[in-house]
Amino acid sequence: MDERLDAVRELWRTYREDGVEKAIPLLHPEVEFVAHDGRVFNGHDGVREFFAEFDRRGEVFTASPYSFELREPDLIVIGHRRIRSQEGTRGDYLFFVHSFVDGRVSRIAAHATKDAALTDIAARYRGQAWPS
Repeated sequence: MDERLDAVRELWRTYREDGVEKAIPLLHPEVEFVAHDGRVFNGHDGVREFFAEFDRRGEVFTASPYSFELREPDLIVIGHRRIRSQEGTRGDYLFFVHSFVDGRVSRIAAHATKDAALTDIAARYRGQAWPS
């Protein structure tokens, strides 16, 4: 099995079963987390801030993976996110691009469509060497 796939499955499993704090050490220290609205959160503290924003608004954020697709050199997780609040629950299917450095997830970018996810991958590596 591919090491990237193993790393991403372990990341999602840990997040779902044990929470954000237990999953953060599995990310590269300089991880870039791009929310589906384009906001960028950097490093482990940035990832914490992303999730803390929901807590401060009294919302509960959850995400579940449905499938994993290797798209050299990255991996796309097709999943669903839910945000629960006093007003109700809303959700979206998203396409999460996972990039890697030294075998660890170094970037997660959420996209509303698969085409946007594939465009993200192509644009970042056009004419460049793929990361290790």
